Amino acid sequence: MKKLTILLLIGLSTTATAFAQQTNPVTDAGSPVADLPLSASRAEILLPVLFISFLLVILTSLIKYFLDFRLKNKLIERGMQEQLTAYLSAKNEHEKQNEVVKLSILFLGLGLGLLLTYFTAPVDLHSLAIMAMSLGLSYLAYFLYLRKTDR
Repeated sequence: MKKLTILLLIGLSTTATAFAQQTNPVTDAGSPVADLPLSASRAEILLPVLFISFLLVILTSLIKYFLDFRLKNKLIERGMQEQLTAYLSAKNEHEKQNEVVKLSILFLGLGLGLLLTYFTAPVDLHSLAIMAMSLGLSYLAYFLYLRKTDR
């Protein structure tokens, strides 16, 4: 978890450093950045940060799956007890199913949030509130799903 936090902080600071520009509307009146509305400048900062954090999450998930696969193979090669390997594999099957359901609910919420944002144009601060609300409701739906399946 600490490594993921460090990777996210490095990615966010790299993005912020790469896109950090200070423009003065008086001296840079003809520049394309000075002519953009405030929401466009927010998008220039927010979208690269979100994109890099999304890539880091995908990368860490792939590394986790790869390391879990290697661990299972080593347990099988060393001839560990069959009960232990059966327990680990059964637990992972249940976790994989929950992971798939979680991602599908989150992407459904993300899609609905983007659809609502599209219909409530212009894109501004309220669009971020809509996206946050839709993702929050997605996590709530996932929580309710987990509570229902644990019974």
